[in-house]
Amino acid sequence: MLQRRAALAASIAALAVPLLPGPALAQDARRPLVVVVGAPPGGTADGVARVLAEALRAELGGIVVVENRGGGSGLEAADRLVRAEPDGQTLLMANTSVLAINPSLYPKLSYDPLRDFAFIGKVANVPIVLAVRRELGVRSVAELIALAKQRPGKLNFGSAGTATAMHLAGVLFNQRAGTEITHIPFRGSAPAVTNLIGGQGLDMMFEPASTLLEHIGRGTLVALAVADSNRASALPHVPTMAEAGLPGYRATQYFGLVAPAATPPATVRRLNEAMVRGLNGAAARERLASIGAEPDPSTPEVLRSFVAEEIPLWRDLVRISGAQLDGGG
Repeated sequence: MLQRRAALAASIAALAVPLLPGPALAQDARRPLVVVVGAPPGGTADGVARVLAEALRAELGGIVVVENRGGGSGLEAADRLVRAEPDGQTLLMANTSVLAINPSLYPKLSYDPLRDFAFIGKVANVPIVLAVRRELGVRSVAELIALAKQRPGKLNFGSAGTATAMHLAGVLFNQRAGTEITHIPFRGSAPAVTNLIGGQGLDMMFEPASTLLEHIGRGTLVALAVADSNRASALPHVPTMAEAGLPGYRATQYFGLVAPAATPPATVRRLNEAMVRGLNGAAARERLASIGAEPDPSTPEVLRSFVAEEIPLWRDLVRISGAQLDGGG
């Protein structure tokens, strides 16, 4: 775990896009382009944001900075964007929660992604993997389903928190497989993974591949399936959930770039073209791969259509889970 974290931190540090230090920078005549990310420094989301910022800097010139607004399922970051001037100088790298889960999770959400965002394009995907502890003795999704049905309510899966994409991926699994696997939320992925490896109450997790690769490689965890519709490049031997026997199953952790809704279309096109060129470059693709992400740059129309399809999917899963959180107003 420590080696994996050190490698991830080194990869992110190598990207070297400066953090926004405070209001003074906003007075700079060169007007930096700000990429807001709803996560603290040091994780996968921050790393993807820094690759994106470097790609935009290389294509557009000038100063591009990353502003970390962590906490609250991206609520603070999204609020920062909707209050920004629609001039293309403040952008948000939004994730699955901001774009598709929060609208159903928070009854007083301060934004509507389809109304308040101008979509620039998809950035990258981070594959979610279903992994079980080795001692559970299952080696396929079919074996896991059979065991769960033999022991209804007795198996547990962990996540980084209630109504995260990883929690709802487990809800979707129960729905599609007809199982009753109990969710146990943690305050972040790290304690959940530690619990799972130590056999301290968890049997399985749905978690980004980047978090689990070291443990899968060592054999302490067994990867059964990838939750997305495509296999993960870092785990090419692991089948998708559909290939493993649950057709139609898809739970995606993705990042998309958005701007305030009133941003001029010409500005959106310019930003999209720069983003696509930059992320398709060999350097960006290599850096994304080093932190467990897969580049997926798209047109604005593709991202908007994708989010419009995702919102009802996650709405159903939030409803089934019974989760509802305060805040967002």
